[in-house]
Amino acid sequence: MMINASTKMLAIIGDPIEHSLTPCIQNAAWLDLNSPHQTCNVLNVAFHVAPKDLESAVRGAQKMGFLGLMVTIPHKEKVLSLCDELDISAQDVGASNLLHFRSDGAIVGYSSDGWAAIKSLEEEGVQLENSRVAIMGGGGGARSLALCLARAKIGHLRLLNRTVERAEKIVQEVKTLCPELDVLALPAQKSTFEAVLPECDVLINATSIGMSPQVEAIPINPNLLGKLPVHAAVYDIVYNPLETRLLKAAREKNLRAVDGLGMLIYTNVRAAQICARAELSSAVMRREALAALNN
Repeated sequence: MMINASTKMLAIIGDPIEHSLTPCIQNAAWLDLNSPHQTCNVLNVAFHVAPKDLESAVRGAQKMGFLGLMVTIPHKEKVLSLCDELDISAQDVGASNLLHFRSDGAIVGYSSDGWAAIKSLEEEGVQLENSRVAIMGGGGGARSLALCLARAKIGHLRLLNRTVERAEKIVQEVKTLCPELDVLALPAQKSTFEAVLPECDVLINATSIGMSPQVEAIPINPNLLGKLPVHAAVYDIVYNPLETRLLKAAREKNLRAVDGLGMLIYTNVRAAQICARAELSSAVMRREALAALNN
C-alpha cells in the first residue's frame, strides 16, 4: 500500500483498542482491492480515545478529512449526540458503531453490528425469514441482534437471560418496533431451554461467555443442545477463540455452527461501503483474521 498525500483515513476508535483486528484485516483488503484497473487509496488505523476526549477526537477526525470512524466500546451510545443525522439502523438500536463524515459536512451515524451478524449467518446458508430464534443474553449485543432480527422478519423470538428483567426491557423495545412479532423474555434455566430448544431454528450466544481467556465457559449445558432440531444452527458472536466450547458442542451434535468472525468482517465491509463506496473482500479479511488469531 502506497501512503501519500492523497491517502484517505478510515479509523477505528475505542477504549481499549489495542486488541482490535480491524486495521490488520481491513488494510489487507484495501491492498487486495488495488489493481491496475481500480485504486482505493485508503488506510485504516486504530486510535485509543478515552471517553473524556470523544467529542474532540470525532470533531478533529472530521476536520482532518477522515472518511469516517468505526466506533467500539465504550463509545457507541455517546457518539449519537455528535451526529447530525441517524440512519434507521442507529435509530433502532440507540447506538452507532460507524460515523460517516459526509461531503456536505454532516456526521451520519449507522449501526452495522446486526446487519453484519445477519450477513454472516446468511453466508453460512442460515435462513432467517420466518425462522424461530432464541438469543442467550440480555446486554447490548442481545439487544442489537434482537432489534435487527425483528426487522429481518423472523417467525418468533425468545430472549433467555439469567436476569429476566433485562431481557424484558429488550422485549418491550422489540414489540415497539415490530408489534406483530411473537417475542418473549424467559429465564436462562434448564426447564426453559428444554421447552424452547425443540422449537428453535437458530440459537445465538450474544454474551461474552466463552471468550478468551475464559475458554472453558459455556452459556448452556452442552447436553441440552441435543434438544435442538437436526436442521438448527448455533451462532456464537465470540470470535476469540474461533471455536468456542459452545460451537464445539454444537458440532458434536451434528448441528450447524457459525463463529463470530463474520460479524467482525462484515462491519468492516459495511464501513467501506458507506464511507468509501467500495466493496472489500470478506474472504481476504477472514484469511488475515485467521492468521492473526493463530499467531
